[in-house]
Amino acid sequence: MHQSFQRPFAFAGGLVLAGTLVVFFGFHTIVGERGLMVRADIDREIQAARETLALLNKQNHFLEHRIKLLRSGAIDADMLAETARANVGMYNKNDVIISIDLTKLKF
Repeated sequence: MHQSFQRPFAFAGGLVLAGTLVVFFGFHTIVGERGLMVRADIDREIQAARETLALLNKQNHFLEHRIKLLRSGAIDADMLAETARANVGMYNKNDVIISIDLTKLKF
């Protein structure tokens, strides 16, 4: 009689243990640090980083073009005059000055 009570409790204990393991691993698969819900956040971060990279590449190409205009051998006269005036700070009273903030430029 003692053995007949022990067998159902052992079986129930095994089911409880198995159920606990399924719930534990299932929870961490969905909500855990590397779970499925975090995957969407990571995808958004990757997309934002790609957009930032694209903007920085466009800014880089723009600045490379301006540097090419100032290189010796092929100096653009307008670019040279603009750079010289900006560095020295001497402008004619008839000059019209248009400042461009490169950080706010949309490419």
